[in-house]
Order: sequence, then C-alpha cells, then structure tokens
Amino acid sequence: MTTEIIPMMMLQAFVPEADELYSIETAAHLARMPRHHVLVCCKRGLISPHVDSEGGRYLFDREAIRVLQRIEYLRSECGVNFNGIQIILRLTEEMEQIRRDADYFYS
Repeated sequence: MTTEIIPMMMLQAFVPEADELYSIETAAHLARMPRHHVLVCCKRGLISPHVDSEGGRYLFDREAIRVLQRIEYLRSECGVNFNGIQIILRLTEEMEQIRRDADYFYS
C-alpha cells in the first residue's frame, strides 16, 4: 500500500468571496455546522442573513459565515451553549467598539 504525503501548503481553507451570497446549505457546510444550528443562530439574532426578496430564502455573506464558524468553534470545541455564545459575541462587539472609539480619540 502506497501512502502519499500531501504538503500542508497544498491544503487551503475555502475563503468566501466578499461580494457573494451563499445559501443556508452552503453556509452550514462552510461553518461545519448542521443547517438547524444556522437557523437557531438566525432566530436568536446571532447573525442577520440577507433575505431573498423573491423567494424569502436566507442568504449569507462572508461576514455571516465567519461568525457562524466562530459560533461553531465556541459550541463544539469550547462547550459553550447558545446563551453563552450570545453573551460572548455581544461582549466582543462592545470591546471592538471601545477599541475603535479609543483609536479615533487618541489619533
């Protein structure tokens, strides 16, 4: 049996395009989470998907997929439930806003 070694440089994570919108199925796949969890994140306001005006479908941009990936990491690797994730995301956003304000004030 021959085992081929693949250099790490050849493996690259897929990075969603900045101006693309992805279906819920694709977003779930890219975030490595079940479709149902994506819907829970939408319902809880953890992410705000775009809504297709014709069909009412949820569509997700690059930033939403990044947030979903962060949520899945916190949930699966750190064992944080959705309530805890909601608190973490809110505090992270507040901290980033404070940094932006401080940068503006001190520059």
